[in-house]
Amino acid sequence: MSKFIFLLLSLTLLSCSIKKEVMTVKHADLPKPIGPYSHSTHYENLIFVSGQIGLDQKTNSLKPGIEEQTVQIFENLKMILEDNHSDFEHITKTTVFITDMNHFEIVNKIYSRYFHHRFPARSTIQVVSLPRNASVEIECIAVKKGR
Repeated sequence: MSKFIFLLLSLTLLSCSIKKEVMTVKHADLPKPIGPYSHSTHYENLIFVSGQIGLDQKTNSLKPGIEEQTVQIFENLKMILEDNHSDFEHITKTTVFITDMNHFEIVNKIYSRYFHHRFPARSTIQVVSLPRNASVEIECIAVKKGR
């Protein structure tokens, strides 16, 4: 019995000594952040993705139009999630920032193409403006795929 208690105590102490910290992921194929932030961070299995605008990763320029920007955002999110061992099916929450609610249906139509089995929780907020005069920005929280 004392060996079992010793083993249990040792495992408890070991788990307390493992340093858990927020990690930043480098994304080689994305445009550099346009400010002092990371595209994504993670803590254990939680992934936090910064708001993405429709920047083309090759030219670092904003795609023209709401449709092109929205598609580019989802392609950038796809890369970020893959670099974090995740995908769209593991997104739990999104926030969509849009400068014109008249574009709501266009964004919804494109948004629905990227989710197949379930839709994550979501907030949509109209804002006055976005960086680089983008029309839409999307951020998300996801979990890593099961290991």
